[in-house]
Amino acid sequence: MAISVGAGRKGAIAEINVTPMADVMIVLLIIFMVMTPIVASTPVPLPEAANASAHKGERIEVVLGANGTIRVGTESFGSAEAFSDYLAVRSAGGAGPTILIEADRGVAYTEVARLLAACRRAGTLEVALAARKRVGS
Repeated sequence: MAISVGAGRKGAIAEINVTPMADVMIVLLIIFMVMTPIVASTPVPLPEAANASAHKGERIEVVLGANGTIRVGTESFGSAEAFSDYLAVRSAGGAGPTILIEADRGVAYTEVARLLAACRRAGTLEVALAARKRVGS
């Protein structure tokens, strides 16, 4: 609170000082700006693509690790066949959502091909491969 120096009023001014609140908001803004790229990063290093485009809509994000592990969220699958069974159950009665495969840069293409074949066996209509946009493109 501030004290009035003028002759008109005596006592304390009952106005809120918003300067500390503005300081807190600026600090929070900076923290969120720094943390967003860290939180939004992918779990595996993706290959680069010159013509990457964003996909909107419902999707299932499948992570294929360098050692061949297949993960969907917190669930892990030992083989592409087990993943195919999971997809068949999940998309029973319809086309289902788009499958987004986030394959590690170091994984062999045969592993990606097995995963694509598993998606085809499950009846998935749309499959997308995740990639980083090439710098300078």
